[in-house]
Amino acid sequence: MEKQHLTYFKIENFKRFDSFEMSNLGQFNLIVGDNNVGKTSVLEALCYDSDITNLALRYLYSTSIREGKIPEYTEVDMNNFSSINTWERLFKEINKPIVIRYLEVSHNNESIYNLKYKISNQLTLKERSYIKDFFLLKSAPKAWLSLSKINDEHGDFNMLPAYFEGIYIDTNGNDKSSVSFITASQNYGQDLVDFYYSYINGDKDSIKSLQDSLRNFITDLEEVRVHKYSNGSEILGVFLTKSNDFYPITRYGDGSIRFVRVIIEVILSKGKRIMIDEMGSGIHFSRLKDFWRIIIELCFRYQVQLFTTTHSLECQQAFIEALQDDDMKQFQADARNITMFEDKEGQVKSVTYTFEEFEFSIENNINTRGGRR
Repeated sequence: MEKQHLTYFKIENFKRFDSFEMSNLGQFNLIVGDNNVGKTSVLEALCYDSDITNLALRYLYSTSIREGKIPEYTEVDMNNFSSINTWERLFKEINKPIVIRYLEVSHNNESIYNLKYKISNQLTLKERSYIKDFFLLKSAPKAWLSLSKINDEHGDFNMLPAYFEGIYIDTNGNDKSSVSFITASQNYGQDLVDFYYSYINGDKDSIKSLQDSLRNFITDLEEVRVHKYSNGSEILGVFLTKSNDFYPITRYGDGSIRFVRVIIEVILSKGKRIMIDEMGSGIHFSRLKDFWRIIIELCFRYQVQLFTTTHSLECQQAFIEALQDDDMKQFQADARNITMFEDKEGQVKSVTYTFEEFEFSIENNINTRGGRR
């Protein structure tokens, strides 16, 4: 694992959670649990950032895109977020802060951040003074976000209009890639062309990684390329070894399209973390093991920490089988199965299985997929 990878994560007052935590995290984390236990909400929570602007954009995007409240591949219009009260739906209790706690490999002390949502008439004198010093507003925001690091001896905090009213934020183009969150239904979109140009096209190693990985699904693939049509539209596609024609990637079905998205987003998440909802969605069960092998190897190569969910026992089994191969055993120490369950009081808890514990449980038909306890 890399120094920036998480070993512990806790979120409070976020969506359905009063408090939820995961410990003993690895580089490759598979999260399982019953329906509606909050697996996808955990992935959304992991989109946090210590910079208030990045945090706001990531949380707004991940939640709204997942819920289908805004188009996935359009430029940002903050009116989309404010019109559906996105922040009011992110905070479990709007008058309490979202608390984010985490430990990284390189730190012995946990970082703790408070994110507050405040109506303008609730601001303190100190907060009003901060706004006066740092913002030249074109209009008066109805609400503000405040992000503070709790264990910061200086007590510093940063503020931002909750929906960016009256300020300019450059949210076009590749800034959206920082979300690193792939929804269960997310397949082809124009953003893949943008990502290819920005992160793949100019890097020979990245091109090779993409093409070598995709050959597991398209065996006669010769080259991945963006094709521009006469009307100016562009699409990602492939050339094949025995054909002179260009084939759009959309020709190959949802499984291959999703595979391409995952590969590209792992590459552009180099040194960060990526959250993927419903790992293996659209992938035939016979290909799941190879799918896991490729994603684990790519995450290792690009120093990406993986958090992904599944409902599927087949996906869990394929995860184990991939790591049992001799050339993959080196990754077992950093592989985890995290089981979410609801206790008798209705609170969501988690249990982390190391690879050895997970392997034993699956081989002996011990339930690792959660439920009520």
